[in-house]
Amino acid sequence: MKISPITLLFLLVALVITSRNTTAQWENISAGIGNRPVYSLYHNSNYIYAGSSNHGIYLSSDNGTSWSPAGLNYFNITYAMTEFGGYLYAACELGVWRTSNNGAYWSYTSLNNTTMYSLTSNQSRVFVGSHNSGLFYSAGGTGWFISQLNTQSVKALAVNGNFLLAGCGNSAGVFISTNNGTNWISSSLNYKSVYSLALNGNIAFAGTGSGVYYSNDSGYTWTQTSLNNELVYSLAVSGSNVIAGTELHGVFVSEDGGVSWTQRNDGLGNITIHSLRISNNYLFAGASANGVYRRLLGNLVGVTPQSNEIPKRSSLSQNYPNPFNPTTTIKFFVAKQENVKLTIFNQSGQIVTTLVDRNLNAGNYEIKWDASGQSSGVYFYAISSSSFSETRKMLLIK
Repeated sequence: MKISPITLLFLLVALVITSRNTTAQWENISAGIGNRPVYSLYHNSNYIYAGSSNHGIYLSSDNGTSWSPAGLNYFNITYAMTEFGGYLYAACELGVWRTSNNGAYWSYTSLNNTTMYSLTSNQSRVFVGSHNSGLFYSAGGTGWFISQLNTQSVKALAVNGNFLLAGCGNSAGVFISTNNGTNWISSSLNYKSVYSLALNGNIAFAGTGSGVYYSNDSGYTWTQTSLNNELVYSLAVSGSNVIAGTELHGVFVSEDGGVSWTQRNDGLGNITIHSLRISNNYLFAGASANGVYRRLLGNLVGVTPQSNEIPKRSSLSQNYPNPFNPTTTIKFFVAKQENVKLTIFNQSGQIVTTLVDRNLNAGNYEIKWDASGQSSGVYFYAISSSSFSETRKMLLIK
């Protein structure tokens, strides 16, 4: 399919303008939240939720640009959120609350007499970890049962079907359940306090008081990564990319599965990051001050080097598959080290998303675009740097 010269010129000019007016750094997006600390983040297809300290939960319907209170302020600190059975659950200092109407009205569950640190859910149960009374589970959110972890401080949870990991305080480490949270066994990481967990297939990561640990067998055995001197409150995983939110030192990023790490605090500063959430091609961070920060995921991770061979010239390949539904892969070639920006436009020339905006070494790269939230139609993707620019067309058919 040919691109008309007028359309091509329009897109390239728009790309240059946006490149000059944007920077690859963190953006504070706390309109409506103010400078309050945010301890937890959650998202569904309609909203992003932010759990604050002493001012309840806020929600955003515009990808974090503005926020409003999600109902009345029942909560002291909201440590975690999850959805189950048509309800949004909130784990707080005063127990577990839930709402079925996005926070217009909240009801107290029977878990109402202790601090609750962690929440997760699968198809059949919702799980909550308490300050010092172990892990509870429920099939309906009203009647709760206590598991074998009845004396632990459960600070983090991760779930994959009926398989669960529980990260515990007081140097108790990580526990494993293979039967939907009823019974538990200890893993090899049984000597550290664990504050965060991430589970991606059989790969697991644990954030501790002394950095990040890695497991390639679903959490049974663990190895400490090179990020070994930070208290890690939060973790997020996207493919082989791992992001860690730390105490007083912001965000660290690994693009090789936890082998090497780089601090990425441009526009953020050395502050504590309590929570991380990936949504709509953005990484959201709940901070100890000034609420919520946001950064394009493509500015941090997601660009996969394909080889060390240096191409003779920079270029942009046709996406594949094309037409596609809903994901496609874009390959491009960078002939020298420079800042590269890759942007998706719709037919009206409006920016849909920016997939890449960062300094890249010379090499061959590819990145996936998930267009699940977009409507069928023609889209353009344009790449630009100080030395080259190119635009191509693609077709989304749903």
